[in-house]
Amino acid sequence: MAITRDRLVALLTEFGIEDKAILSNADIRAEDLIFELNRHKITVPEPFFKALADALHLVFIPKEQILSKSYLAPGLPYAVMKENLTFLLKLSREGAEFVTANPLNTTFFAKLENIFRVPITIHVTSIDAIEEAIDQGYIEIHAHRALEELREREPDESAYRVLYPWQQYGIVIVLVAFLLLFLGNYPLSLIILFTVINVVYFGLNLSKFYLSFLGFQGSRSEVTIRTELVEKLDDGALPVFTIFVPIYREPEMLPHLIRNLNRLDYPKDKLDIKILMEEKDDETLGAARRLGLFGEPETVMESMSSDEYHEFLKPFEPIIVPDADIKTKPRACNYGLQRARGEFCVIFDAEDDPDPDQLKKAVLAFSRVEDDCVCLQSRLNFYNPKDNVLTRWFTLEYSYWYDFYLHGVERIGAPIPLGGTSNHFRTKALRDLGGWDPYNVTEDADLGIRIARKKLRTSMLNSYTYEEANTKLWNWIRQRSRWIKGYFQTYLVHMRHPRELRADLGWRRFGLFQLTLGSSIFVVLINPILWLTSALAILIPGIFPFLLYYPLTYICLFNLIIGNALFITTQAIAAVKERKYSLVPFALLVPIYWALISVAAWKGAIQLLTKPFYWEKTQHGISKLNQQARLTEEPSVLAD
Repeated sequence: MAITRDRLVALLTEFGIEDKAILSNADIRAEDLIFELNRHKITVPEPFFKALADALHLVFIPKEQILSKSYLAPGLPYAVMKENLTFLLKLSREGAEFVTANPLNTTFFAKLENIFRVPITIHVTSIDAIEEAIDQGYIEIHAHRALEELREREPDESAYRVLYPWQQYGIVIVLVAFLLLFLGNYPLSLIILFTVINVVYFGLNLSKFYLSFLGFQGSRSEVTIRTELVEKLDDGALPVFTIFVPIYREPEMLPHLIRNLNRLDYPKDKLDIKILMEEKDDETLGAARRLGLFGEPETVMESMSSDEYHEFLKPFEPIIVPDADIKTKPRACNYGLQRARGEFCVIFDAEDDPDPDQLKKAVLAFSRVEDDCVCLQSRLNFYNPKDNVLTRWFTLEYSYWYDFYLHGVERIGAPIPLGGTSNHFRTKALRDLGGWDPYNVTEDADLGIRIARKKLRTSMLNSYTYEEANTKLWNWIRQRSRWIKGYFQTYLVHMRHPRELRADLGWRRFGLFQLTLGSSIFVVLINPILWLTSALAILIPGIFPFLLYYPLTYICLFNLIIGNALFITTQAIAAVKERKYSLVPFALLVPIYWALISVAAWKGAIQLLTKPFYWEKTQHGISKLNQQARLTEEPSVLAD
């Protein structure tokens, strides 16, 4: 199987391949030329492979015949076949038959012969035939792994069961004991209840204020990458970077995400962008087909020729996630993870607008941290903070959480609950962790805890991703109730075996886990009870005389007045430090926002019992900015 490089280049040119940068590059060996063309997503027509087979005196096998054998794909690992464009056709004691799109890859074939210890025969087919056969053959395997790998590997780390028996019994025993005490001596029962609540709340108030104070001082381990370092990077030395974009019932967001991700300052041939769409999401799949993600486009962007538009779409790979009873973002991402090519990977949501240099910063950051740092969390905020009062409160919360509070959490060494987007991972480490839990509807927070339990680390990255703040109240409540339901799931999963959790984290971090994740659940559920009690005590003096005793009265007053004032102040400080001065007055009204969070929390808690794995879909593209963009884009940017 010998052919000179010049003859191979001549053959490629004969069939319409004219990429001079690759064909004229003498550093690319003949055996790597087809791989290089495929890496740059340059379409090589089937007739070329027929001619190549003739030149090498090999048999050419048409695509239909290869696809009929797709069930044989698991004969070799998915990544090995993809990397070498090779497919196993037949294996027996007498020999093995392989079909390949690069018959010049002789070193690999020698390894195969050594592994299988039988003579091998090589046939030729097109790149399309190889890749489609591999993808089809691995659909069921990857679908199963996406849903069940973590559950089968580490069942105690999966949220597929809401409560373990001892947790169920514990909750029932506490409730029954309180009910019996209430029936026997209701003043004493309320005294005990409100004493416990207020003492815990008092400790949480002081602790959270301390975390905020630390956060305002900045992070100790945030990886800060300066712009001048990014500009000095050699694009040719950068690794492949996989981007997961799960999108469900959001056809209108496809043009938005394609434009935003094309603005990333990263070599296009090093981007592996997986657009993850559900099999039965006909609306989004239809939009993807019209935009040309699956073939020839029905529409192209204005001012682009057909060739330019095809080049524009090259980094994007549409992935159809097989249908299942559970349709969650983590399941879709797990499916994409099975097919990721990148050394590093990241999740972006469909509405995200990341800083253009974020991927390069992540690559530089990973090169500077220890190997035990497997995740970098970028900062998140919103591009539509002034749409209405709700978006202003939401922006205040995000500014405080990502720019300050998480830095305080990191400074004291507590496990960091990740955000839902812009988490950069070492791909191998993420696979070793089992990916995301598809049964957990706040899979990011759960993964952050699992990272900590494995003695691995998450660091913050000095780069922003801008999202769309929810502008509609009910849409926001649906989104927040899912987040809080996922926090419930995460807490219950990791508290199934408290001794093991304590052994994994150590006493200090175990306590910090209770303080950070545990308290976030406790506070939002208890707030309405405390507010109602306070309101009744003010409106109906003497209604709870048995609760007014020293020192509980002073603790209650501290929680009500000083505690709330402290947190209003932290929100205001966050706005000032971020120079978002117009948001400061809204910090004074933020208790109303907290009340809305509590409504969402109780909704999430109830849904945890009735529909634990149901993914409350958040509608995107509803901000004024997105609506205005569509009005200008529909008639002019997209043209038939």
